Amino acid sequence: MPSAKRIEQATLSFLLTGIAPLDRKDAMLAICAALTADGHVEHSRRVFDFLLKESDRPDPEQMREAILQTHLFAGYPRALNALASFKEACKAASNPLSGEIKLRDTPLEGDDMALFRQRGGKLFAMLYANLAPKIDQVARDASPDLGDWAVAEGYGRVLARDILKPRQRSLCILAALMPLDVLPQLKGHVQGAVNLGHSAETLWKLYELIPKFFDHMPKSAKTAFEAVLGKQKISDADFDQEQKYRWS
Repeated sequence: MPSAKRIEQATLSFLLTGIAPLDRKDAMLAICAALTADGHVEHSRRVFDFLLKESDRPDPEQMREAILQTHLFAGYPRALNALASFKEACKAASNPLSGEIKLRDTPLEGDDMALFRQRGGKLFAMLYANLAPKIDQVARDASPDLGDWAVAEGYGRVLARDILKPRQRSLCILAALMPLDVLPQLKGHVQGAVNLGHSAETLWKLYELIPKFFDHMPKSAKTAFEAVLGKQKISDADFDQEQKYRWS
């Protein structure tokens, strides 16, 4: 069951303050991914509307890409519903003063499987480092087809596209997996984010941000982050900020 909250514009703006070292635009992309994975179309549409009104928002094509890649983790139906909502939000955000938001209407790439396998394997190795062969073998033992598709289609065709940087995609993946209660995959991608250069502080900021958009967050989310990053230590400033949110 979807558990996304109904968020107001002022609340969204507040939640996007005080999140350094997490980049604000990267946080917006991650929010798009998390809400897509949850599947609550109405609440997702509201947040898409609000994000598009933010003066320092990411490029809409990047926002759409964050939604698109989530089909790998939450399924085609939820991604399609969110993409349709985002397109409508872009239409609503266009006006004579701000200009029209134009989204690409043709596929970015053709069907070059050799290229997809090559760049997918490279990205897979970047994420999982010395564990990459073992993780690949686990997938292929479960299903040789799924193992092959994961590298060629998932990492190669989708996640290696240059619309988003690998580090941005990594944050979006974490945000999408957090509400899905998939501990092994989330734990692996937290480690992958570290391997790509994200600091523990950045990842904890993401962990603190995303649950605020939901009525419920599985306990496995915190378990996964702690398994890789260790127990979280909250500063006095962060504690005060958290209390402001709780009672606002």
